[in-house]
Amino acid sequence: MFPSDWWKKAEERLYNLQRAKESLEELLRRHPEPQSLVEYLNERRFLLLLELLDQSECLRKFLVNHPEEFQRTIPGLWYVFKDKRIYLRELEELLSNCVSDEDFSKRLAYYRHRELMRVMAKEILGTARYEELLQEYSQLPDAMLELAYRRAYQDAVEKYGEPLEEGGKRATACIIALGKLGSYELNYYSDIDIMFIHSTDKGQAGRLTLNEFFSRVFQRVFKLLTQITPEGKPYEIDLDLRPFGKSGPISMSLRSAELYYESYGRTWERFALLRARYSAGDEELYKVFEREVKEPFVFRRSVDYRILEEIRLIKAQIASEAKKRLLGKNNIKTGEGGIREVEFAVQSLVLLLGGKFPFIRESNTFRAIWKLSQKGVFSDEEAVFLERAYEFLRRLEHKVQMWNCTQTQSFSEADIPRLARAMGMREQELKGKYQEFTRGVSLIFSQIMPSQEEEDLHPIQRALLNGDIEDAREVLSGYRFRDPVRAFNILQSYISGREGIKLSTQEKQAFIKVLPQLLESISQTPDPDETLSNFDKFFSNPTGRKVILSPAKEDVSKTLCRVFSLSSYLSTLISRYPDLVEDVLTLYQDFPEEERFTEEFEKYKATLNLSHENLYRRFKRVWEIRIALVYLVKREDRYRKLFSFFEKLSDLADFMLRNLWKEVGFEDTVIVALGKYGSRELTIGSDLDLVFVCKEAGEEKTKKAQEFIAFLTKHTSEGYLYDVDFRLRPMGSAGDIAPPIGFYKEYFLHQARTWERLAWTRCRYVAGPHGLAEEFESLLRSFLFEKPLGEKERREIRDMRFALEGNAKKGKGLVDLKFSPGGLIDAEFLIQYYTLLEGLREPSMIRACQRLMGKYPILRETHEHYTFLRLVETRLRLSKERAGSLLGPQESKRVASSLGMQVEELQEKVGQSMRRLREIFLEVFD
Repeated sequence: MFPSDWWKKAEERLYNLQRAKESLEELLRRHPEPQSLVEYLNERRFLLLLELLDQSECLRKFLVNHPEEFQRTIPGLWYVFKDKRIYLRELEELLSNCVSDEDFSKRLAYYRHRELMRVMAKEILGTARYEELLQEYSQLPDAMLELAYRRAYQDAVEKYGEPLEEGGKRATACIIALGKLGSYELNYYSDIDIMFIHSTDKGQAGRLTLNEFFSRVFQRVFKLLTQITPEGKPYEIDLDLRPFGKSGPISMSLRSAELYYESYGRTWERFALLRARYSAGDEELYKVFEREVKEPFVFRRSVDYRILEEIRLIKAQIASEAKKRLLGKNNIKTGEGGIREVEFAVQSLVLLLGGKFPFIRESNTFRAIWKLSQKGVFSDEEAVFLERAYEFLRRLEHKVQMWNCTQTQSFSEADIPRLARAMGMREQELKGKYQEFTRGVSLIFSQIMPSQEEEDLHPIQRALLNGDIEDAREVLSGYRFRDPVRAFNILQSYISGREGIKLSTQEKQAFIKVLPQLLESISQTPDPDETLSNFDKFFSNPTGRKVILSPAKEDVSKTLCRVFSLSSYLSTLISRYPDLVEDVLTLYQDFPEEERFTEEFEKYKATLNLSHENLYRRFKRVWEIRIALVYLVKREDRYRKLFSFFEKLSDLADFMLRNLWKEVGFEDTVIVALGKYGSRELTIGSDLDLVFVCKEAGEEKTKKAQEFIAFLTKHTSEGYLYDVDFRLRPMGSAGDIAPPIGFYKEYFLHQARTWERLAWTRCRYVAGPHGLAEEFESLLRSFLFEKPLGEKERREIRDMRFALEGNAKKGKGLVDLKFSPGGLIDAEFLIQYYTLLEGLREPSMIRACQRLMGKYPILRETHEHYTFLRLVETRLRLSKERAGSLLGPQESKRVASSLGMQVEELQEKVGQSMRRLREIFLEVFD
């Protein structure tokens, strides 16, 4: 009758093909026109019908008893969405000639099962989002309750008279949906939670009080929806969530409800009313109930600790129930990580925050998850996970319930093959998903409202959790913040979320826990406001948060706060590479040796999937950060570690250039360094003064030199390797990029000027053939030392220095540490002059000064002031990216803070050093 390939596909999808086949045969036998159904069934409809017969006993019976309903109901299935209005229209037509209550209930039950078949078919076909299916199905009871209420009310009016309030106004009543019905998430086969209220008790309906009248109306409504019929029950109704529960009246006046919740309402009832919405009856009455009863009771502006503890108690009860596992059974609803834990996690947060943030007053679990995410309560990852977990668990719950059409949420190992087929999964996939989602839900649930007494909370923790800016202002002022409101806003954003940063629940709990100690560490830095700003950069990176929030990382956090206080530039870098921090603070506590560079570079090449250019850039940046971190955190004399810092940055550059030299293949070309690089005194942000020396001239040499320079300076996704400066080569910018050694010989002999002799004292070999390097070194020594320094040369040095002062940046409060009178160049010209005078071949300015100060006491003072200015320059460059050597008022604050000095003290000492250096310079050269 049906093609064999249809049956083959059915066998892949169905749990019990034989049972479904027998049911189809029975359906066709009962069908008045079986051929019409056969003709109606294409492959898709055939498979859909068999899946309905296979997955649900009650739908199987419904289809067999109503064999024509499948082809009547399914057409247009994929685009039909029914709301209460459409359900009412269809039901009014269905019930139009209904006389008895029994027939009324029977038709409701029939319609409920027909619509259940339709909605479940939509789920199987995947023609609507799951949330939409639940919302559609949840409006079906609304329509049934509406028609039952109209029938019961009209009959009661005819029997007892119209209900009138005192004053003659008509009394009204309404039905309020609660539970999953209230949140538009009704299960396919569960009872419906509702409560009844009427407008007032003051009035009459004939001989009856209004309470008596509406009680009888609602008792009839209850019976119409719950009596057993040949079609089954329309619905089961649960009234236990009403005021006073089972012992309470079936209906209560609006004022009585208001007094009850004011006087007796418990926290669990706030959860219940959170999902309350209008279902049937007088909608205006419900709006008054929502405004005057629900919102004041459920959503409170302030949260007291008694409420928090009651919520914790409810959570503990849920957790306790979750651990009660029937032998061999998994409970999808109450088990660990089950539906109840998702709903509690979401509802408790909505309940606690809804008073302050009306935006998140949402009863629907799916929508509430995303509203909480938008407020920063859940991270995007948590929101996606919770949504997927909740949908999976609800789908699975439906498959369990629909099998025998019972209100169960448990399944055993034996049920997994059947459930896997119904869910469209393999058995192992179903098990894996169930474990993945329940474990994840359980983790999030465990982090909601952890047990903590009020007295255990630090004042800043309490202020932050309550969003109390006034309390926070007072506390944060005690931590030495100049702007406590700004500090509060930064800290509060970690709790409430902001663009670019949303902490998970677990991260928020950990942050609240470490906050007091963290603020203590920040307050001990010279400028807590600056430290917090730099902390914020680091903490905004998810990996950075892990470093701060990981257990047993208190010492790391303290050290990091010191880094954040000393260097905005380095704070920015480590915020991009936060995974380096823990390595530096635990593994690399001293400056690295060259062997470490070699070892790590080989690891980089073997493990990182980066382009050749980016591999070099990543390695250099990582090790620059590591060296800078060691410099800042190492406990050592500030000048000794400063000199080591310079040398290690220079060693890193040597390592990079030597590796690159080998790759380029400069067989007969030497690379030499000048300037700070030549002196092995590189600092943060220094460029490289380089010169190429070739054995022989040639176009190929120039091309390779240009390739070498391009590799160093090219900007990629990892930045650039180094800025380079070749202006110190013969003829400066106009000269050849890679002159032969013979050219240098002629140039040094006939064209080089006195200031170039000074500059070349800092020359140092970097890479290339040693023979050529030695030949060049011999040539250089002749250039530097064979010609004596006389009055003419002293005058030229002085004039050159004065000319360079024109490069100094000028402005109110600005000090150019390099070019201004008495700046670094004064000291360097002095040291270089005496180096030439003594024939000392020492590229390092610091070491040359140390070696000569015994003979020339004037250099002892020079050394003191020069090293201090280099220290200030280094701290300035660490304070912000590309800071250079210009010290302004704002920069002075940062540098003074990093050196543990007052701004005035720093400015005075810098001024004294520069004045004395200028005096010494003039003593020698004037």
